[in-house]
Amino acid sequence: MALANYQEAQTYLKFLPLLQDLPKQPFFIVYDAEADVLYAEADVLYIDFSNPPQSAEDSELTDGDIVIRYDEAEAIVGLTILNASQH
Repeated sequence: MALANYQEAQTYLKFLPLLQDLPKQPFFIVYDAEADVLYAEADVLYIDFSNPPQSAEDSELTDGDIVIRYDEAEAIVGLTILNASQH
């Protein structure tokens, strides 16, 4: 059981280097292993740069399956990473 928990933790620890580049403020992260996104099953990582999350007024899908979410002032309020386990 402990080995399984260690291996599961290693999966999440891959994201630590990415956290260094995020804004230095409270933020909110949710991982959904079975999200139904864009009419297909995928694992999704939601990163919101405020806690509680702020509503987005607009968004942009990048070639790398990352949705960048913007507020009304065009500031980035969060990211949605589709197929997160493949990044």
